[in-house]
Amino acid sequence: MHAAGNLSTHKNLCYFIPSGIEYHFRAQKICDTFGKNPAGTRLTIDFHPAAIILPGKMKKTLLFNRYTNAVENEEVFFGWWMNFAYSTGVGKLAIAPLIKRKIFSTLAGKFASSSLSRARIIPFIEKFKLRSDSFEKKVDDFESFNDFFYRKLKPFSRPISPKPNGVSASADGRHLAYRDMQNFSPFFIKGEQLSAENLTMDKKIADRFRGGSILISRLCPADYHRFHFPVACVPGKTFLVNGEYAAVHPIAMAGKMNAFLENKRMSTLLHTDICGDILMIEIGSTCVGTIKQTFAPDKPALKGQEKGYFKFGGSTVILIFEKGRVKFSADVLDNTSRGMETYVLMGDEIATIL
Repeated sequence: MHAAGNLSTHKNLCYFIPSGIEYHFRAQKICDTFGKNPAGTRLTIDFHPAAIILPGKMKKTLLFNRYTNAVENEEVFFGWWMNFAYSTGVGKLAIAPLIKRKIFSTLAGKFASSSLSRARIIPFIEKFKLRSDSFEKKVDDFESFNDFFYRKLKPFSRPISPKPNGVSASADGRHLAYRDMQNFSPFFIKGEQLSAENLTMDKKIADRFRGGSILISRLCPADYHRFHFPVACVPGKTFLVNGEYAAVHPIAMAGKMNAFLENKRMSTLLHTDICGDILMIEIGSTCVGTIKQTFAPDKPALKGQEKGYFKFGGSTVILIFEKGRVKFSADVLDNTSRGMETYVLMGDEIATIL
């Protein structure tokens, strides 16, 4: 992969700085600040632009947090395990192929749905600093880790964008936005390109989204795992494409889109009066064996209304819009152009209808 940035060294450390990221060293600690460093040396690398690798240490996955207005390092669930599986020769050969098999996700799901898994809930909440006061249930009332994982939130915990022409984020997560589906640089530059056709396996549906724009929302295990309608619409029936359960984290994907096209996924056409049709796709990932739809097809749905939820694991929601129908929020577009995801909560405005 070729990406613009600065190649810098500090003592025995060698690292790549994507355009827009500055690193300051104090007591051998890296402090991330969001600046505009000029594009420098063109460097050939074969990992995700936002996954910075330091020798002997885990890859760092950087994202821009809309609410703190700062670049942050993502706390990765079982990060050491993922780093081993996808960043070492042994892991790539023996562990990564096993992880994406259905049996792995099935066994992990069975444990997560058992009463034994309840012991993992409180340590998980503490590790990821989750706000339990926003949960609809009390922590002690969750019957299993899975019950906690696809938890509901109290009303108004996720305010929905009130603007009539505002498009709400469909899920909590780390978002990438592209005006044109033909250009996914600098995030994804290897492997087969995404298209409405190869995601849905339906050319007839795909034709109406040719030249359209796309929003990719990546959910981590710590996120709220229910997904919602981005605008008022009449959703059609959901179509399933069976597949594998490969990880969708940047460390695992390494600049490739293959997991989106290989994994189990569900597609729904959303018919709207104000921005044409929207294609909404939910994609499973490692340990996500179940994508549950809770909406009623062919009946009007409100913006922000629940559409469904994922069971245990990481996952992704994709929205594809017809050409020229929406304009994505400036921060999400700017960060995407720098090779960085933007953390945005479900319901917050992420695009404007044109």
